[in-house]
Amino acid sequence: MGRTLKIVIVEDEPISSAYLKNLLKQIGVEHKVLATLSSVADAIAFFSKNKAYDLLFMDIHLGDGTCFDLLNTINIDKPIVFCTTFDTYAIKAFRYNSIDYILKPVKKEDVQAAVNKYWSMNKPEEDAYLMRMDQMLDSFVSPRYKKRFLVRKNNQLKLIDINQVNCFFSEKGHSYLMEKSGTAHSIDFTLEKLEEVIDPHSFFRINRKMMVSIDEIYLVEDYFNNRLKIKLHNRVPLELVVSRNRVKDFKKWLKGVT
Repeated sequence: MGRTLKIVIVEDEPISSAYLKNLLKQIGVEHKVLATLSSVADAIAFFSKNKAYDLLFMDIHLGDGTCFDLLNTINIDKPIVFCTTFDTYAIKAFRYNSIDYILKPVKKEDVQAAVNKYWSMNKPEEDAYLMRMDQMLDSFVSPRYKKRFLVRKNNQLKLIDINQVNCFFSEKGHSYLMEKSGTAHSIDFTLEKLEEVIDPHSFFRINRKMMVSIDEIYLVEDYFNNRLKIKLHNRVPLELVVSRNRVKDFKKWLKGVT
């Protein structure tokens, strides 16, 4: 599940356009090629009527002119990735919403880098979309506490049930959810906010930077300076230490006393 990247290819060589489509499939991005246009005339006709696309892959030399003939005729305000055998047009290309300039033969990593640039440029929009979807899901089930999280993985959206969460942690100003598999995902919640929206019987904030699941704890042992150290069923590459000022409440929580 995720927002499909709508792509238009402007390329007069059928082999090149087929090759590019194959590379897009290989990088695994969820996408749809809306049109493959082989001439300036065809491109003008298409873009005059169609605005609902996200990204263009565009060759410079076409059968009846150059892409600049097209760009000087009709306004295109969407990001463009130029793919060409010529390096002499690079400076000129960047006057036209270019986010990348790829020399042929195009490689898989070139296409991946270009798509990543697109997502990076549109991250604020994507984050807002992600938050709206997350809120919408919560409104469907009207839970008292959050039952699931919506995260982004490889340009796709993934639902993670709260029962599959190992712990939450913060690092360098960002918050993360860690699945039982050990995979971490960035989330748009501070730990303070998580304490409000997650069932306190299920998760406990053991220190400033971490919350753990009661179902994942299998061992608690004494640690120096009157603290406690925790081990989880599914190990995480993080130090799980209950801060001294939280030890008393943590013990009550383990016993089910709130």
